[in-house]
Amino acid sequence: MEYLLTDRGRSELEALLTVRSLFAFDFDGTLAKIVRDRHTAQLGRPIRLWLGELAKRAPTAIISGRSVEDLRVRVGNTVPYLIGNHGLEGLHVTQQVVQQAQDTCRGWNQLIEERFGTELTRCGVFVEDKSYSLSFHYRNAGRKDDARALVFHVLAELSPLPRIVLGKAVVNVVPAAAPHKGAALLELMYQLNCTAALYIGDDDTDEDVFSLPDTRILTVRIGKNKISAARFFLKRQTEITEVLRSIVKTVDRHTHIRGNRHGVGLAQTTNGVE
Repeated sequence: MEYLLTDRGRSELEALLTVRSLFAFDFDGTLAKIVRDRHTAQLGRPIRLWLGELAKRAPTAIISGRSVEDLRVRVGNTVPYLIGNHGLEGLHVTQQVVQQAQDTCRGWNQLIEERFGTELTRCGVFVEDKSYSLSFHYRNAGRKDDARALVFHVLAELSPLPRIVLGKAVVNVVPAAAPHKGAALLELMYQLNCTAALYIGDDDTDEDVFSLPDTRILTVRIGKNKISAARFFLKRQTEITEVLRSIVKTVDRHTHIRGNRHGVGLAQTTNGVE
């Protein structure tokens, strides 16, 4: 992995601006800081500002484990394209796929409540039902190792067996046949006629994008990780502000240079910001 905020990394970012590119981001741990209570997660003011400016200039998306409804509460109209439930929820998914996922999760949730509800609560595990996927949160558990072991015991009893997506103090389960974040990103690129993309995420839930064998996608992980498939890394979540600001400023600089000539790349532009 290479550090993104170097001459080489910035050159890679600038290359995205020569073609129509999609700029996509995870939410928790990437655009928003990881917080103890997931209900309080929000965009900081600088990130909201620069993310909104980027969305005025180029196709911009958030691809998150949260539901689209949850994201919309936190993001509002800042970003036009929201994909939720680890890639399962969004404009790229058919109603049939969504209905199948909902039916599967309903069956899982019923079994969990009937057989394991009391035990999970006692261990400090909260099961979040997001309609199309489930998340087992154990961040607030007193004994996290025991809580995590219980979660995996429960998962072994689910039928059909789910696809497991690990996060930070959370275990996510998704119907095995459901599209993942990588598939969602590729489909969104196709629908928006984008020939390249940037994707930034922060943990194992984003490896479905990082591991795509597609050189058109510039992948960045928050925090250096030797086993990650991401090409670049940022040292900390707060550096997202610098990345967004740099992209917007570069777009505006290119637009100013082109003047009234029709150029390739990011055609959606507005007046520059300070």
